[in-house]
Amino acid sequence: MEKSTYGNDLIIKKKFVEHVSVVFILSILTVIVTFPVILDFGTEAAGIGCYDPCHMMWRFWWADFSFENGLDFQHSNYIFYPHGVDIGGNLAYFTTFVGFLLVQFLDYVTAWNIIWFLGLVFGGYGCYLLANNFNKNYLSSIIASIIFTFTTYHMAHSTSHIGLSMIVWLPIFVLFLFKLLEKQSKYYSIVGGIIFFLVSLTHLYYSVFIAMFSIIFFAVYIFRQKKVSNRTFITNFLILLAIGLISTSVLFLSSTTSSELPARPYYEHLKFSTSLENLILPVPTHTTQILSDDGVRKSFYSFFDKPTWDPQIENYVFLGYSVIFLSALAIIRYRQKHVWFWLLICGIFVLMSLGPELKIFNESTGIILPDKLFYDTVPEWDETRAPARFIVMANLALAVLASYAVYGLIKNKFSSFKQQLVLTTIIGFVILFEFSMIPFPSFSESIPSVYEEIKNDESKFAVLAAPIGGTGDMRLMSNPEILYHQIYHEKPIYGGFESRIPLDTLDETQTYFLNMFHKYGSKNDIIKQDLAIHGLSLFDHFDIKYLTVHKTAALGTTKVIDINKLMSEILNENVPIYQDSKMVVYKIPKPNSLKPFLLLGSGWHVFDPENHVRATMKNSEILIVNPTNSELYVTLNVVLSSAENKKTMVVSINNEKLNTFDIPTAPTDIQIEDLILKPGINIVTFDTNEFTLVEYGLRGIEIGKGQKTTMSFNVQSISMMN
Repeated sequence: MEKSTYGNDLIIKKKFVEHVSVVFILSILTVIVTFPVILDFGTEAAGIGCYDPCHMMWRFWWADFSFENGLDFQHSNYIFYPHGVDIGGNLAYFTTFVGFLLVQFLDYVTAWNIIWFLGLVFGGYGCYLLANNFNKNYLSSIIASIIFTFTTYHMAHSTSHIGLSMIVWLPIFVLFLFKLLEKQSKYYSIVGGIIFFLVSLTHLYYSVFIAMFSIIFFAVYIFRQKKVSNRTFITNFLILLAIGLISTSVLFLSSTTSSELPARPYYEHLKFSTSLENLILPVPTHTTQILSDDGVRKSFYSFFDKPTWDPQIENYVFLGYSVIFLSALAIIRYRQKHVWFWLLICGIFVLMSLGPELKIFNESTGIILPDKLFYDTVPEWDETRAPARFIVMANLALAVLASYAVYGLIKNKFSSFKQQLVLTTIIGFVILFEFSMIPFPSFSESIPSVYEEIKNDESKFAVLAAPIGGTGDMRLMSNPEILYHQIYHEKPIYGGFESRIPLDTLDETQTYFLNMFHKYGSKNDIIKQDLAIHGLSLFDHFDIKYLTVHKTAALGTTKVIDINKLMSEILNENVPIYQDSKMVVYKIPKPNSLKPFLLLGSGWHVFDPENHVRATMKNSEILIVNPTNSELYVTLNVVLSSAENKKTMVVSINNEKLNTFDIPTAPTDIQIEDLILKPGINIVTFDTNEFTLVEYGLRGIEIGKGQKTTMSFNVQSISMMN
């Protein structure tokens, strides 16, 4: 009995040492292939600039801030103030909550770096577990782990997309699928279903990938497995799938916005797909290409007399020559069990990564591929707008196939462990040399000291972080640098950045006055009033107490100069309370004017700078704010025309009908006299039952897939006389 216990303890200890050694080896290799990130681990964030990394660090903060203050984590009005947006469009909850836990003890940069580091280490560890299930061989499984975690796709996305970089659950889920073939226990079904849920928590894309993988797995092995009965296999598989899909559906539905989200355009699927040569060409950030001045790519395109083009991150899918060679060797020479399944998986997911049309030299050939069929027939398939990401499952298949080849070489060609170790070391070195991205990028974002003053200001207000817009969907989202700064001042901001935002929310950032601080906006708009008189009143109406001008987000000095001129006009002098090479900060005083002023309410399209008009919907509002405590009389002047055909327009104020006008297609000046303004906000409405139905959506959206709205009048100017 004692011998048996001792033997079991020895086995457990040996297994423990084995797994710790795998994590240790992968940690050392991560430090090496991402050098010099480790040198500034606590001060610089791994990744390419303050864009996606800053957005995810903001999510860490929002999770912490919302829980601490009893706010709804899944909806934030601290961005896109005052109405806010729903959070978690890509379901990247796993890394968000790990980040939330880490920032209880660490700063945001260190928390980010730890998650980034663990994503690389445990991505490899997960693949080690999967490969070792087949080979039961330490060295060949280490090679599989190196391939999977240091592949081009994973290294590239770890510079930006921390959710996509957390690939650990993918091979572990696949491992539990294979356990269904070997074991009759429901344990693997239940735990496998839970891991499915963890995959979904990690990223929406990955839940799609493993669902597709599961279908292929079931279709293949329902006819091939021999160790358990078909009935047992089917039952266990359905339990796993049910747990995974139901939990994922609950998660997805809980994060679904009540507003209609725009359909993703077809051109995104085409743009963010793999061009055929991407599979065999190193990328500009590979160490080999940095040292050779992008020699391989330039030579390749030169040979075919094609211009060299710079791929963006979704095109970083180079498979590695050594990996392709080892996988081919496994198929040709060392045909272990499941080899044809993994070849099938590799082929299917490479095909899916090619997107809706076959591209060669980054140009479409017009040959239709499966992604196009899915786009046309499967509901919500447009959301998987980056087909190139399917390559991660092909990488997993190649990692397993390569481990088969290494195991075959070890078993048949090299008898001593020393020889096997040398062989594995050489193979590992070659693979790492191909995938290395030394020097791995990192960045730091300085925070101005004035944020301490803003944070400590206990009055209720919002910050206007300019420029609004400039990036994201329709270029209407703010640079994520602005969200990162919010971590330090903790006040609501106009504009912002988040995944999957309704278009009407984005359009709100282009309303009158706010549009003057938009990246592509201008001072010119349809409301005509003196900002020297009404500017402070407008700021006060929007609850804006501080204006922060981000020079780097403006991407040039012109917009900064325009905003500074505007503030000089409003404040009568240029008096920022803070200024450095990257920032200008203004503190907005309370207004001293008691004159009424104009704003736009609901029912307006965005300003058209070419025609100098704003179109109305069938019901639109003009807001007139009376800052006094008594009634005032004013006259409203509006120059407008009918968008199509002559229309009848009913004008009301505060739900009381005033007049009816016939509006022709030519510009017409109407006067609404003797308007009685009550103290506060007065709502003038333009209503009509005649309108044109128009379609709008993201750039490039196909006709028929956009959102519908109404259009009635084109307004050129609105002014007011006392």
